[in-house]
Amino acid sequence: MAAVLQYDELSTMLGYATLSYASVAPAKANEVAAKSMPTATKKALPKKAAKAPVEEEDDDEDFDVFGDDDDDEEEEAPKESRADMIARLKHEAEVRLKKKEENQRTLVGLDVKPWSTDQDLAELFKKLTTTINLPDAPIKWGEICHQVEVAYGIKKLVMSFVMGSQSSSDEVVEMIEALEDEVQSVEVTSMNVL
Repeated sequence: MAAVLQYDELSTMLGYATLSYASVAPAKANEVAAKSMPTATKKALPKKAAKAPVEEEDDDEDFDVFGDDDDDEEEEAPKESRADMIARLKHEAEVRLKKKEENQRTLVGLDVKPWSTDQDLAELFKKLTTTINLPDAPIKWGEICHQVEVAYGIKKLVMSFVMGSQSSSDEVVEMIEALEDEVQSVEVTSMNVL
């Protein structure tokens, strides 16, 4: 079995030939490879050149394989002291933490239970989302709510809001519970950091 040189489009662009084994005689294999090779590749392949005498260079002795630059004495910038480095890293960490806290949001899920079955829950939802908000750190209410059956025809509102890191869900719950005529109880069902 002889190796056959094959030239395809990719190997032509990369400048090499791929070998494949075939049951062709070696002399014939090279002829087959030459016929299958594109003309542009034939021109691009180097011709056998006469052996040129090898010139020895003295620069090889100066070449350092490992890249040590002991010969070149360059003045380096003064190194940072350990205390300065610790102070700089601490300041960078504080800045990153502050930025992260500013962007941190929490999704809070609530169950709001009304007093009676004849109460309009859509109106209650509108009232809650428009009137309840924190002055120092505003919250964003969800656009929809679900009405879920509790028992004996009473339904509860399942709703959500997003608050920042400075907001407190306890304050929102207390503000909703302050509407004693319309709301029986409020329960926080979930809190997820976004």
